[in-house]
Amino acid sequence: MVRGRGLVILTFAAVVAFACGGGGGGSPASKGTIKIGSDLPVCTTGGQSTANGVKFAVDQKNASGGVNGYTISYQSFDDCRQAAYSAAAGVENVQSMLGDSKFLGMIGPYNSAVAQAEIPISSPQHFVMISPSNTNPCLTKEQLPPLPPCSYHAADLRSGNANNYWRVVTTDDYQGPAMADYMYKTLNVHSIGILDDSTVFGVGISGSFETEFKKLGGTTTHSEYQKATTSDWKSILLKFQNAGATGVYVGGTDDQNICIPRKQMKDIGWNVPFGGGDGIETSNCIDQTSGNEVGTYATSAGADATRVAGATATIAAFRKAFPGPNDFGGYTMQAYDAANALMAAIGRGINDANGSMPTREQVRAEMAKTKGFVGVIGTYDFDANGDTSLKIVSIYAVQQVSDPAQSTGVCGTKAATLCYVWKDQVNYATAA
Repeated sequence: MVRGRGLVILTFAAVVAFACGGGGGGSPASKGTIKIGSDLPVCTTGGQSTANGVKFAVDQKNASGGVNGYTISYQSFDDCRQAAYSAAAGVENVQSMLGDSKFLGMIGPYNSAVAQAEIPISSPQHFVMISPSNTNPCLTKEQLPPLPPCSYHAADLRSGNANNYWRVVTTDDYQGPAMADYMYKTLNVHSIGILDDSTVFGVGISGSFETEFKKLGGTTTHSEYQKATTSDWKSILLKFQNAGATGVYVGGTDDQNICIPRKQMKDIGWNVPFGGGDGIETSNCIDQTSGNEVGTYATSAGADATRVAGATATIAAFRKAFPGPNDFGGYTMQAYDAANALMAAIGRGINDANGSMPTREQVRAEMAKTKGFVGVIGTYDFDANGDTSLKIVSIYAVQQVSDPAQSTGVCGTKAATLCYVWKDQVNYATAA
């Protein structure tokens, strides 16, 4: 992504308490401390629940003795500014980590636009970045026709340096088509209005959706907006309706107000399916739809952890440690896997350094060798670009539920029994 799963603002005290917390748990290791960080929008429930996954992994590792005799200290950095993710804030956070030699890697960022800004800063320093949620393809590869070309190039971000960026989720060139197929084939939407928020994520995912939708035989009408100048989408929605659209697809994130058009569809008396990417699979999106929640569909760029048999025990242990209603989110377990992959690379780097603290390059080189890493979501291989071999896209719908615990856990804050419920998944690694 994107994306911000749930733009519910946390209390300042809670954020500071979490950001200042260390790895915690277990007996102190004897060799010293190695630091890892995360850069996430922890002012949002989605960013915070993702950070929780990192902290849980670190706590478990320290409780079992640390990494090759070292204690892991974890610091969560917040890249929010004015209740939305900020690439400039992300760059500042990475610079802070780079200024402390004990930081050997980070989990994040959450949003693709932030990664685009951070990779040029971190790459010359061989600083490992593992994102639990970035989905823009152009961060790692060129988009080939018929997909729209990249507006920037992965090689340029790295400026000739060895790759230092990995992600544990798949990309929008799979996520967009998955929703296009679902809306066209399952929801029987053959003419659609497409709206994007003009961001890196929004433009990319809406483009991949539109390409697949047209390939299936569908027709489209496309508009875009910018948050700073838009508060009313009714004229765009009426344009879509008058063009014969029987559905709406939005490319963007909740912190760009991308779900308010769903509410305004009810205001103009237009009841058709409303779909999007992982940027709308959030508590805040459900709140934004305000009375028109049902009929909203979203994809996520990975397997739903609650439906992975091997994740059951880990999720149960996590919920015991983090019992809050919004502590678990759509990317918590992906962040957990990312943190464990990073700590495994650090451990191998320590071996390379004959038991001493490794260099950042030693950790980066070991991360690049990662094959067959067993996480709770699945077994990960990574290609030379940093992309995962796991190419699963999940599809969700907002429904009224009797027990939110039986949903994904992503529910409205104003209507707590309106939640995203898993509907289907597509595995592009095995699909014909």
